[in-house]
Amino acid sequence: MRKNGIICALILATPFVGGCGTSHETLVDDFTAIIDNDGADPWIFQDEKYYYYTKTTGNNLTLWRSENLTEVAAGEKKVIWEMPAEFESIWAPELHQLDGTWVVYFAANHPSETHRMYVLVNENQDPYSDDWQLEEIKGLDDKFAIDGTVLELDEQRYFLWSGWEGYENIAQNIYIAEMISPTEVIGEKQLISTPEYEWEMRQTPLINEAPQVIIKEDTVNVVYSASGSWDNDYALGLLTMDRQDDPLDTRSWTKESEPIFQQTETVFGPGHNGFAKSKDGTEDWLIFHAARWDHSGWQRSIRLQPIKWEENKLKLEVPLADNETQKLPSGEAKRIRMTASDALLEGDLVTVTDEEALMKKVVQGFESIEDRLVFQPTMGQASEATVIVYLKTQDYLSLNEPVYVQLKTDDDSQRLAVYPSQYYQPIQTTMNLKAGTIKIEVSSEIGVDTLSVDRMEIIPKEGE
Repeated sequence: MRKNGIICALILATPFVGGCGTSHETLVDDFTAIIDNDGADPWIFQDEKYYYYTKTTGNNLTLWRSENLTEVAAGEKKVIWEMPAEFESIWAPELHQLDGTWVVYFAANHPSETHRMYVLVNENQDPYSDDWQLEEIKGLDDKFAIDGTVLELDEQRYFLWSGWEGYENIAQNIYIAEMISPTEVIGEKQLISTPEYEWEMRQTPLINEAPQVIIKEDTVNVVYSASGSWDNDYALGLLTMDRQDDPLDTRSWTKESEPIFQQTETVFGPGHNGFAKSKDGTEDWLIFHAARWDHSGWQRSIRLQPIKWEENKLKLEVPLADNETQKLPSGEAKRIRMTASDALLEGDLVTVTDEEALMKKVVQGFESIEDRLVFQPTMGQASEATVIVYLKTQDYLSLNEPVYVQLKTDDDSQRLAVYPSQYYQPIQTTMNLKAGTIKIEVSSEIGVDTLSVDRMEIIPKEGE
């Protein structure tokens, strides 16, 4: 009783939650690595107020923005550009702000043609305005090109991308060229990395792609992805250069002979990353995608882990399993965690033990629309909040489409997609929650498929 009393006292002390409801709220300062249950090629741009998040959606360019890094997938959403009929697919968009102009670099292809790099331009102060214009990147050759990004050194910019040497899909290399504007490069492209080590050459065609830049004092770090993105061997490699050297000179770059981040027994195909800082600027974070199950190919989720440094060279730990927690990014407020097994069960739901779950006991069922799991948190005051449910599909290998879940309060109802996965992963949305003890109900839209629910987490909006 004393332990529970201490927890309740901590919760009561927050401005957001007013008591211990029936779902056994716990105030926590940690989170698990998966922050988006579906997506690939994540990118974060950060300004004074927001984290802007984008990823490959396939047929449009979409931005999400949030004041907290861990909540980007539940942030304010805006489709800024719909793919016109002349294109077939869009890959790996990146949002940048250069010379006071918003730009989004992305790869797209016309039917029966290979991908090339394109750019959207918006001169408005707010990137959520509708004034995006499509432009070509002048100066690039007409060969396959994807995953474009920017290296800024003092007053000079360089464009990095993954492409082919010729017109045949033999190997993807990483190239660099000087930029004279956000939409134009000059001079011959220069090769800085090609697949050469065993770990980069486990599938064909050979792959070096997705270069991403992070600079630490006098060292330029370029993290790239290698081996086939469609299999478990996809991994991150590292190129480094002294910032005083010439990035257009291949000899300036040093390449690590071993991957710096690769699969484990429980995480498969980690790759194609971006970078972000914590809100207070004291920490560096890696955002990346990984497979949703062993050999799931291009079925992926988005994860977040901190970066460490070793003499200005980027250093990464192994990918965290989905039931391992880590400290929230510095500057982010604590969140409320509620165990599903302590919630109210309606219908044929059952509580079972699952050692792979964070909470070890989970609620299983949802084959009927009459199965409902009811969390009952107590809110100290009305608040707009991010509500996250961590759950997974039991028969992920037989599902071709997502399962839809209803998240309901007395005043709101949200329809959220649960993608097939062997991991407990988040579904999340923003909801207006009343003060006092409330009910948040989780149910399946049509039943049939078995789901396992581990927990719910609530993150009230700051300042409320």
